[in-house]
Amino acid sequence: MFDPNTPSSVDVKEDPVGRKPWLSRLLNSLGVPTTSGIDWVLDWVGTLGLAVLITIVTVNYAVARVYVPTGSMEPTIMPGDSFFVDMLTYHFRRPKPGDIIVFWRCDMGKCDRLVKRLIAIGPATVQIRDCTAYVNGQPLTDDAFNHPGHPNPRRSCYSSAGQESWDVPEGYYFVLGDNTHNSYDSRYWGPFPEKDFIGEPFLRVWPLTRIGFMNGYFWSDK
Repeated sequence: MFDPNTPSSVDVKEDPVGRKPWLSRLLNSLGVPTTSGIDWVLDWVGTLGLAVLITIVTVNYAVARVYVPTGSMEPTIMPGDSFFVDMLTYHFRRPKPGDIIVFWRCDMGKCDRLVKRLIAIGPATVQIRDCTAYVNGQPLTDDAFNHPGHPNPRRSCYSSAGQESWDVPEGYYFVLGDNTHNSYDSRYWGPFPEKDFIGEPFLRVWPLTRIGFMNGYFWSDK
């Protein structure tokens, strides 16, 4: 017959200290007593503090949100588009020509984040002939470069800013805007150093009608 006074093998009593939030346990270990009310407050403080820390780390080292005010990347990226930038995976791999990238462009002491199409990684030679871009003598014919306004003779021609050939040193990137008729890019200020690279757009979040992955992420279009 079951005796309610007999201890059960599954009747385990938890240590009340173990249920306290870590901030309370830290204070207690330093000889500072805490009440249940203080424990409740410290539990929320610890949770919110951890959330803020994760947010700071994510924003500064993993993901950034970028807003595009100009039409230099039309029709791939339209004025007013906003997207998240992958800043993490490039600690383990390099971007590829054809990728859309975000980078710092500094001029006269002012730095801006720009978004363009990566054309070449140095060492390389970029040439523009008959409205076509060549890298090391090879024409750019992949789908990633096949956009209206981009260097493709079947699409449209564009000015090469008075220069037809650029040497891209090792450790530098050469970029163009998809809308080359309206893009201030490496044709004007040359290649930029790899250290100014930020990351790649991967998720468009605005406008609502165009939300989705982009730039080849999860099999999206380039």
